[in-house]
Amino acid sequence: MLKHLHIENYVLIKSLDLDFRQGFSVVTGQTGAGKSIILGALNLALGAKADTKSISEGERKCIIEAEFDIKGYGLEEFFENNDIDYSNNCIIRRELTDTGKSRSFLNDTPVLVSVLKQLGVRLIDIHSQHSTLLLENNTFQLGIVDSVAGNADAMERYKSQYEYYQSVCRSLIEKSDDAANAKSNADYIKFQYDQLKECNLREGEQQELEGRINTLEHVSDIKESLERSINALDSDGGILSAMHTLQSSLEEIEAFGNSFEELLHRVTSCQIELKDIYEEIERKNNDVEMDPSELEAMQERMSLIYTLLQKHKVRTVEELIEIRDSLALQLGQIDNYDEEIEVLTKEKSAIYEELTKLAAEISKKRASVTSAIEKQVMESLAALGMPNSVFKVEITPTADITPTGTDVVQFLISSNKTKPQPIQNSASGGEISRVMLSLKAIIASNSNLPTLVFDEIDTGVSGMVASQMGAILKKMSVGMQVICITHLPQVAAKGEYHYKVFKNENTNPVQTYVTLLDADERVGEIAAMLSGEGITEAAINNAKELIGSH
Repeated sequence: MLKHLHIENYVLIKSLDLDFRQGFSVVTGQTGAGKSIILGALNLALGAKADTKSISEGERKCIIEAEFDIKGYGLEEFFENNDIDYSNNCIIRRELTDTGKSRSFLNDTPVLVSVLKQLGVRLIDIHSQHSTLLLENNTFQLGIVDSVAGNADAMERYKSQYEYYQSVCRSLIEKSDDAANAKSNADYIKFQYDQLKECNLREGEQQELEGRINTLEHVSDIKESLERSINALDSDGGILSAMHTLQSSLEEIEAFGNSFEELLHRVTSCQIELKDIYEEIERKNNDVEMDPSELEAMQERMSLIYTLLQKHKVRTVEELIEIRDSLALQLGQIDNYDEEIEVLTKEKSAIYEELTKLAAEISKKRASVTSAIEKQVMESLAALGMPNSVFKVEITPTADITPTGTDVVQFLISSNKTKPQPIQNSASGGEISRVMLSLKAIIASNSNLPTLVFDEIDTGVSGMVASQMGAILKKMSVGMQVICITHLPQVAAKGEYHYKVFKNENTNPVQTYVTLLDADERVGEIAAMLSGEGITEAAINNAKELIGSH
């Protein structure tokens, strides 16, 4: 339950500390006094969208802090999953600066706003006037039925599976499109691949061919140079003959000193190297022969490679090999598409079957509570001044699975013995408020929610109906905390704790304050609500009677 609310620099509130208690609390005040400000601050603490306009004029930061007693509500796992220390005393804090920066804390641990929202829905249900309008929405109506049916866990599983199902459907569509596109290009891809494969390209082949062609195109020049080199080495008076003479000369003086021996070794090494060079040149001279057919074949091969390089807009054979391998992968992928599509199709069917089974279970539970909902709502409406009302929960199956199952829920109502019509078409504002309160009473009895807050749920009613509304709200507060912002004395009189919201017009800027009324102050406030500013003795007596009657 909500234990304490601290508001600092929020709209017209400079600083406010409010303690709340278990049971039924009412909040009253003149129109414009700031009752909605308190509700806005609480919503901000629970993760509502932040707006710098909420910061009090002239201030740089506002702080909202809400303290909850969460003992016994099974929230330990939530805190563990979010890596936050658990305490029975839970403190939520939200800070907003004039730069638009917002910070959120849970038990002094910084958290994302989404964490506050997730926790907030398990701590408190705030019913605003906007919420009453939601009653006209079929999805909202479906949610009410699910709440009474206890479908929360089943719907969580269903929604998770439905999202996965949608993901598989998208993957199947994408894969099918890819397969169609690939198959339409399959012949062209195969032609390109076959052309490259038949070439039997090798890494380094381009350089080898260019080198060999260059050699064959200059055979005569090469042989002429090689023969001159052979003559220079081995002819009379050639290098080898001279080296032999040099070696013999040094051998004659080798014994006369180490330096001569060293020179001989160096000459001998040169002679051995020159002989190797001579033999290599001779072999190359023998190997180099003019072969027109080989040259033609190599030129044709090189021409083919150049054509492929130009066609695929690359510069090397290695890049052509990469293209060939990529085309092979594409062809393999085309062959695998059917298999992948078959796997996805089977997966889609399996998930669809699971979803339909889960939806059927959910639908069965929905159908099982419709009569009870109708009965309880009509009993509440009778107590709220609509004795002839007929309330129906109409469930229509959908043609296929939807994000919420296979049902469409429609609330129908008739207040004057006519055929029930959709509530959005036939109910007045006051009637919708009474229906909503009746439904909230049912939900409260079927939920483990600590706190319910109502913002003028009594709009459009008065007199005895208002008194009955108050009685229902008080009954709801047995075992839970109910806080109701009201403008009706009949409802306010039912409260166990009464808070008054008022403005001080003499401050600059104007300030909003809230105070917990004692017994005498409460009588005066309800008397003022009954008679206006001029409180009469009759109004005071009437107020006492209203308070005493609860």
